Amino acid sequence: MGCEQRRVNSKLTAFVNRDLESLMKRTLVSVVKELPPPWETKTRGRRPYDPRTVAVCCILRVALKHTYDSIEAYLRRDQHLKRLMRMERLPGHSVIHRGMDRLPVPYIRMVIRRLVWRLRRAGMNVAMDATGFSLTNRSMWFNIQVRRYGYKRECIKLHIAVDVDTGVIHSFTVTGPAANDSPQFPRLIRELPSLGNVMADAAYSSHENLRLVMEKGGVPYIRFSKNATSNRKKPKPWKISLRKYAADPDAWMAIYHRRSIVEAVFSSIKRT
Repeated sequence: MGCEQRRVNSKLTAFVNRDLESLMKRTLVSVVKELPPPWETKTRGRRPYDPRTVAVCCILRVALKHTYDSIEAYLRRDQHLKRLMRMERLPGHSVIHRGMDRLPVPYIRMVIRRLVWRLRRAGMNVAMDATGFSLTNRSMWFNIQVRRYGYKRECIKLHIAVDVDTGVIHSFTVTGPAANDSPQFPRLIRELPSLGNVMADAAYSSHENLRLVMEKGGVPYIRFSKNATSNRKKPKPWKISLRKYAADPDAWMAIYHRRSIVEAVFSSIKRT
């Protein structure tokens, strides 16, 4: 017969979601007002919308998964956001569409960095991993030996560092599909505060990465390859971590497997 399904009160769900949206808007508006405008406005002609206002609307369109038409209807009836922005009328879909094209990636990265900065705390347990996202274009070539055309779907690779306890992405980087994971590790933890346990798979295993974790006060749980050794030539962080694994592999792997939260985060991103 299967398991009994628990029903969630729809009014309670709507109340929680509305409160989260309100918190997100307040935080986003305060962060955007702290930053310089994403582009310079023209001094001639009709006065345009403030670039900060357009940036807030563009980010909300993506965060709330709206189309350009639906975000315009949403903003028209959103009195809370109007009060936060101190405006009687918010931009329409055409202004938001042009703003999406003008919004630079470094500015988006600054906004995300300021948003998650408020959620950072000392001694965070962090998990790292990477996944691919396929693109619409593909490569095509002609193989002279077999006289056939070859095709390959193009993709990009997303590397993230996630707080294990909250699921918040605190840093990320995007590379091509052939990029190795290990060189991205220093960039992912560079701006993080003091760390707790740091979990990652064998693709991030290197002497330098273990040293960086220990310098931030963290304990590395980066999986070793099968032929890893702790001879005299190995650096001290490498030997300490490997001997800790050899002393109690079951306890070590129990902490390491907490990195499975990253797969849940990737699944959530790809579903939306």
